[in-house]
Amino acid sequence: MTLTARGTLQTATTIAKTTQTLIGAELDVSGHDFITLFFDYVNGDETGIFVQAHFLQASGGTEYQESVWTNTTGTSVAVSNQYTATASISRSVVFDVRGKEFIKFTQGGSDNDGTPTGTLAATYTMTG
Repeated sequence: MTLTARGTLQTATTIAKTTQTLIGAELDVSGHDFITLFFDYVNGDETGIFVQAHFLQASGGTEYQESVWTNTTGTSVAVSNQYTATASISRSVVFDVRGKEFIKFTQGGSDNDGTPTGTLAATYTMTG
């Protein structure tokens, strides 16, 4: 039997200027296999938006930003991952949360070229 949970992280809200800001709330993902983040970004005066995922072993604990490991000449290097949008879009991203306890998502404008007027709405579905 597959356990499914759905929710809203935030309704359309004006994005933060450049500082990464929590989207909604930290989520307990223990016992789930995957979480899909659905986000709707409406571009405003800002150039774009960065969305990041952070994993935590304990609620309110140390945050570990999602990263991608790349190998160059035998050396693996972790590169922090973020999802960038520079135009209005509706997208989804699936995260493998097996063995993880909590996840949180953050957002921030991509530069300082104006007062952000764009909005971001976000929902999720957890399965597993």
